[in-house]
Amino acid sequence: MSRSNEYSYELELERKRQIYLNRISATTEEYYHRYYKTFLDMKNNGLSAYIPSEMKRLESDLSQLRNLLIVDPEEARELSFEVGSYIRSMSSLAMSAREQFERLERMRVENLRAEREYQHSILMDEYFQILKNIKNPIVINYSKEGLQELKEEIESGNLTSVADLKEKSEHVISEAKIKATEWKNYTINKNRKKDVAQSIGEVEERVNKENIEDQEKTKEFMSRIRKLRVDLESGALDTNTIEASVVEIENALDDTLITEETRREMVLAVVNQFKRQEFIVEKPQLVKVDGKNFVKIVAKQPSGKRAVCNIDLKGKIAYKFDNYVGMTCLKDIEKFNVDLDRVYSIKLSDERVLWQNPDRLSMDANSLPNNEGRNA
Repeated sequence: MSRSNEYSYELELERKRQIYLNRISATTEEYYHRYYKTFLDMKNNGLSAYIPSEMKRLESDLSQLRNLLIVDPEEARELSFEVGSYIRSMSSLAMSAREQFERLERMRVENLRAEREYQHSILMDEYFQILKNIKNPIVINYSKEGLQELKEEIESGNLTSVADLKEKSEHVISEAKIKATEWKNYTINKNRKKDVAQSIGEVEERVNKENIEDQEKTKEFMSRIRKLRVDLESGALDTNTIEASVVEIENALDDTLITEETRREMVLAVVNQFKRQEFIVEKPQLVKVDGKNFVKIVAKQPSGKRAVCNIDLKGKIAYKFDNYVGMTCLKDIEKFNVDLDRVYSIKLSDERVLWQNPDRLSMDANSLPNNEGRNA
């Protein structure tokens, strides 16, 4: 006797969730290391002086992200998306600031050193201390003119009070900070297109690197990525919309990898169950047909009994037990189904009998009828 059945399969909820958490944790950890390397590179290259508040925020977020990876991978992933949305602009902002202000800052420091050697007074010493306390080169640049005017007032005798000097310098520095913030916002917006293009490149790199079994999904992801590039270049979509679309592709990629991992769990369970039932199992094969794919498992016993099992990515399993005498194949089928649930916590549902033959003259045992009645 031969019989072929199809079922929907589902791992137990706890195992499904663990696969999901493992996947997003692995992906987020990879991005954490990438972002942390970017942070260290900026810090080691002396860029922290130009964007101190942004670097402080990044350092805090990365510390929180590292902790969340252990206790809450889902929250870690959300924070990772948030960090990704601003870390690219940080790097380009700091580089732009250094290019624009570094030479001016070196010249200013040299001039101040020379001047201080020739001018000594309580008021002038206070003036130079105020300058020394300004750490951000961008703020220094925008406060330079106002502070120079204060210096001239000291030299002319129009400014004689330390309290007045502090009050006036605080106003100058406050105005400079406002202008520095405006410059940052302008520079971020100017570099926005380049930063979003970088995020598209990063997701493309990930799609190419991941070993995706479903090649149709890979083609779909690459098509979406190409369209985002065209939309970015043409201005058909704004940068925020494109960045949100990149996140959608990231999530869809994770979903695809989770689905494939779930199938690998199912394949392993089927192989082990066949072995428990004293079958010799051939190496599972990934079969690709018409843009779709399924894993094919062939198992045999010395007596001639055979079983063929196909597992797809849609949550379907189809199997055939063949070359049995009489109704004995029903016992093996029952044990197979029961043990998948009892031993491996895999639930089978939506049973369909695809084909059965009470005698031993059956179709090729290495093939299965699929839903359309063709051999799979």
